[in-house]
Amino acid sequence: MKIKIREGVTLNFIQSDKFKDIAVYIDFLHELNEKDATERSVLSMMMTDRCEKYDTKQKMSNVCDELYGATLSCRTIGCGGGHVVEFRSKIINPMYVEGSANLLRDQLCLIKEILFNPYYEQGHFSKEIFDEAVRLLKSKIMRRLDDAQTYSLLLAFQKAGEQQPLSISALGSLDILSKLTIEDVEKQYQSMLTNDPVEIMVCGQFDELQMGRMIESIFDFTQRSAKVNTHYCLNTAASDEITKIEKDIPQTNIAMIWKNGIDVVDEQYAALRVANGIFGQYSTSYLFQEVREKHSLCYSIFSNLISFDGALVVSTGIEHQNIDQTIQLIKEQFERCKKGEFSDELISVTKKMIINSLKASRDDMNSMMSYAYNNSLLNRELTIEENIERISNVSKEAILKAFNACELLATVVLTGKEKAHE
Repeated sequence: MKIKIREGVTLNFIQSDKFKDIAVYIDFLHELNEKDATERSVLSMMMTDRCEKYDTKQKMSNVCDELYGATLSCRTIGCGGGHVVEFRSKIINPMYVEGSANLLRDQLCLIKEILFNPYYEQGHFSKEIFDEAVRLLKSKIMRRLDDAQTYSLLLAFQKAGEQQPLSISALGSLDILSKLTIEDVEKQYQSMLTNDPVEIMVCGQFDELQMGRMIESIFDFTQRSAKVNTHYCLNTAASDEITKIEKDIPQTNIAMIWKNGIDVVDEQYAALRVANGIFGQYSTSYLFQEVREKHSLCYSIFSNLISFDGALVVSTGIEHQNIDQTIQLIKEQFERCKKGEFSDELISVTKKMIINSLKASRDDMNSMMSYAYNNSLLNRELTIEENIERISNVSKEAILKAFNACELLATVVLTGKEKAHE
């Protein structure tokens, strides 16, 4: 059930009796750009460290322990043209604890303290907390750059999504991070609280009327009118060009990006999901069976959809001497798919795998909440059951149409420096 408290502020209740916890997520949506993403990523690492009322790490830990092991965390997420700062809290459902009538209110009040009363020193965010957050974010970004598979994908995103949201990391950039000030993050914090569309999500077994009243009485969010366009389709020109980049790594990695031309809210997107499953998502797919099993060119290979950006990506790690053969084989499998060289049995097996994944998401709290928030971002009410029905009804003709809507945009080969010169 969704309730609009005021303009730009929404409650989203997800009832389930499968869990012993109650989860509260608060999502702040903003337009994705590199500067703001960097500032918001630092902010997300500062907010749950401590607050005015609980002004040390130990006090924060103690209050969570007093709430029967409640958890608090914050992260940033990229979703097409949008950037989300997401606060998460989980607590045991009071029905399983004696004498805990105020437990949910105490949980909500703790989240309020974190959001509205951050820890200040002499009127500003703490320099100690800021410096620690900057170090943590720098380390997180560096780890991604040091991981060959992740780095090759980031390079492919930048090439395929030039001047588009796909090219921007939700974590931000090292260059902007190196120049960041406390004042920048403070301004970003005020803008987030004041301007960002907010969705407060609650999942578990609870009284919705009581929960709604508590949230409205505790969180004093003002109305906001900002609109963020999250989903789009890449418009980069098609290209067969191969970009080769050298890095001190032990294994060569290949990343390839196609634009699919199908908006995630289009009913044809169900056919694209099946197409992706046939091409490379599962162990039954052409990529896995041909590139890995038949030709033994890699240990792992997969394709995936980046739904909010209208992209399909392939990633694999190989030996340097197999670059040309691997790229050629990947392209050949895609051409086979475009010609419809796949059986009804493979279609059926792929559908079952997608449907099983959708069904399994109902047994995981995080997946349920992620699914519900994606619906909100896409301004739709597509239930899991309706999604399953769409997958079930996909025809071979629709799959062929989805394959033939795809165009290759970028191929990036990341290889070791010494091997590149052999």
